[in-house]
Amino acid sequence: MGSAKMSADVDTVTLVVSKPNNARDSIHPELRRVLEETFGFDQLRPGQAEVISDVMEGRPVIAIMPTGAGKSLCYQLPAVVLAASGGVTLVVSPLIALMKDQVDGLSKLGISSAALTSAVSPAEQHDILEGIRGGVYELIYVAPERFRSSRFIDALSAIGDRLALVAIDEAHCISEWGHEFRPAYRLIGDVLAKLKPPRIVALTATATPEVQQDIVRQLGLDNVVLHVRGFARPNLTFSVEIAAGAADKCQRLVEKVRTRPSGVALVYASTRKNAEKYSAALDEAGMRTRVYHAGLDDSKRTEAQDLFMAGKLDVIVATNAFGMGVDKANIRTLVHADVPRSPEAYYQEAGRAGRDGEPAHCVLLFNHGDVRLQEFLIDASHPSTSLLRSVWRVLREDSTVGSSVETLREALPDRPHPSAIKAALRVLDRHGYLETGPYGYQATLPDELPGHYPPMDTKGLERRERVERDKLKKMVEYAYDVGCRHRFVLRYFGDAESERLQCAACDNCKGTGHARPLDDAQREHVVKLLNLVWRLDGRFGRSRLAALANGTDDDNRFLDLEERATLRGQSTAYLIDLLRSLDSADLVSVSRGDYPTLSITARGEEVVSGNADLGDISIALSRRGKKTRKRRARGTQAVDAPCVEDDADFDVALAQRLKELRTGLAAQRAVPAYVIFSNRTLEAIARAQPQSLGDLSEVSGIGPAKLTTFGDAILSAVQKQDQ
Repeated sequence: MGSAKMSADVDTVTLVVSKPNNARDSIHPELRRVLEETFGFDQLRPGQAEVISDVMEGRPVIAIMPTGAGKSLCYQLPAVVLAASGGVTLVVSPLIALMKDQVDGLSKLGISSAALTSAVSPAEQHDILEGIRGGVYELIYVAPERFRSSRFIDALSAIGDRLALVAIDEAHCISEWGHEFRPAYRLIGDVLAKLKPPRIVALTATATPEVQQDIVRQLGLDNVVLHVRGFARPNLTFSVEIAAGAADKCQRLVEKVRTRPSGVALVYASTRKNAEKYSAALDEAGMRTRVYHAGLDDSKRTEAQDLFMAGKLDVIVATNAFGMGVDKANIRTLVHADVPRSPEAYYQEAGRAGRDGEPAHCVLLFNHGDVRLQEFLIDASHPSTSLLRSVWRVLREDSTVGSSVETLREALPDRPHPSAIKAALRVLDRHGYLETGPYGYQATLPDELPGHYPPMDTKGLERRERVERDKLKKMVEYAYDVGCRHRFVLRYFGDAESERLQCAACDNCKGTGHARPLDDAQREHVVKLLNLVWRLDGRFGRSRLAALANGTDDDNRFLDLEERATLRGQSTAYLIDLLRSLDSADLVSVSRGDYPTLSITARGEEVVSGNADLGDISIALSRRGKKTRKRRARGTQAVDAPCVEDDADFDVALAQRLKELRTGLAAQRAVPAYVIFSNRTLEAIARAQPQSLGDLSEVSGIGPAKLTTFGDAILSAVQKQDQ
């Protein structure tokens, strides 16, 4: 157990691992009695005693404890003991479902508690507020947004010095450097300053040292005791498998669920659509499966979770809406079918496996094209300042365009993607710049509305986007890393145990990992690619750069380019994989926007100049073992393609099929064929042979609008060609 004292004005925190202390492992006799008689436990889990002791002694505590370590008992046990002398505990929690589960569990133990949430009726809210004033409850659960309610603040103030403890669950949500930043958590610091509770504990399963420091600053705490329960989960085996695309992923999922040693399986997907797709594939293979995501109604989500908890399913396929607070002991196989957005999210979700301490296997099915999908989701979640201004201005000038997202989109310059517009509307609404009127959304100003709205910090929004991109890049590094996966995660979280870890529970340490260090030939390829990227200075994306590198691009403007065709004979797919590895190694950077391009970084320039070594860069080939094809289907004519004799990756039959698809799509829409796709885009698709929407999004000429409209049809044509 690590502990350290922190002050809110420090810039860095040094964690000191405490030596074993038997006295610290014991708890007060009254705590022991309540633990046994009320909660039914005869002992605490490792790390709980230290946290509970410091909470009871009135020290401000931050507890970083992994999933399954028993965080909730660290405030529930003190709450019950404090209630014996009239004390009340306030618990701040981010999810209604999590609050409901805890209140239901406490009620079964005879502990009086309530969750004041939007899920209860106005009459019930009134009764709960009266109960708070009257001291009826031992624990009160609220979401951070509740602090905007003056009625609730008044009820809390009426408690006076009976407010004995404030517990902040999922405390990482208060930090913009965390993976689930929630602006309403920033209200907590002011509330603590006003109410001055004698005991404060903030808890989370995932917080880097940077986030730990930010929690202290945002809560305005001094002399904080930091408890870090080791992040190591030695019973979990971590591995990464390179998947070619959606069809390959589905096959792998079926195999893993079918061959799991025992227990149940949990599969995470990045989108609702993917969750539905994976669940359908498992169902078709005869698995007992359900899907869980926020798009389902409450009854279907409840049914899926109840069946899963009762052991009546082989597998549940879910988005990140599932899992927080779910305590299922025998999850033996946990698969991330899509790359998560951050190491925090990945480790928190993976930590739901093997909670009984028995061995479990956690697998990431990695396809670099999925990274582009996550980048797209990050873009859509963080609207630019110019888009925020445009949306507000358009709504202010014409209130009728706010009736729907599509109507608003038509009125905006450049017709932004609907996801970006929805994100802009959420941000404007959160800060008091929108209200709902007779025509839908209408622009307003914060001082024109009742209530308190936080000021809009556009620089903060931009910082938050950069943080999310950096975290996604860390996940890509994890997938490509050739070292110990356990050690990678522990280092990320600043766990001092990482250097002493002896791992025999990951694919790399077992020698079965797919990533491999670069050999001498690949290192030479890297330098040549970096030279090309440097010379073209951010003008092109991966597909075009790969085609220029192996000489299959016929653009006459580059015939005399010295760096062109220096990798003749290398497949386009291999070169695209190599460029992805350079991105994960921070040797090149990828621009934002519909058509991402590559630029060399300062580190990449040093490698080209011979002033830096390539170090531990590794590569994982997503198409390993896949034969390149150079064929023309019998009875078909050659399409408009460049020098295919030297292009082993160019599939002429696929290009012809894509051309026929384009003709049909153009006829349906009564537009010329080139409006659907240019010949160059068709050629790029025929070379890349994308296996997922993420892969397709990287092809030059495929922006978000065309990806949404035509993506499935293109993938269908490619996959039909593979059959």
